[in-house]
Amino acid sequence: MTTLDHSTLKEYQTEIFGSKMIIDIEEVINFCKVDDSEEVTINAAKYEIVRGLLDVIMANEEEFDNKMGFKSIDNSSFEFKLALNTLIEYKILKETN
Repeated sequence: MTTLDHSTLKEYQTEIFGSKMIIDIEEVINFCKVDDSEEVTINAAKYEIVRGLLDVIMANEEEFDNKMGFKSIDNSSFEFKLALNTLIEYKILKETN
């Protein structure tokens, strides 16, 4: 069985608006948790909102110019801009190193 070398795989990450971006799964869980107890209880409203925002981002079919970076967002829909801004603000969508 071969082991994946994550440092090599980073070379294949796709750039989005000139940056390599990821969805921070741990941040999604922490954002949606009700409290800090060992048992994970999810706030359904927060979960549905995050799921909807991610759906807007993932279902986007608009063309973007990666060379223009975030400037390329200017022509995107209001829904996409709002979803992107919210996910970045709550540190769910992050730029990787």
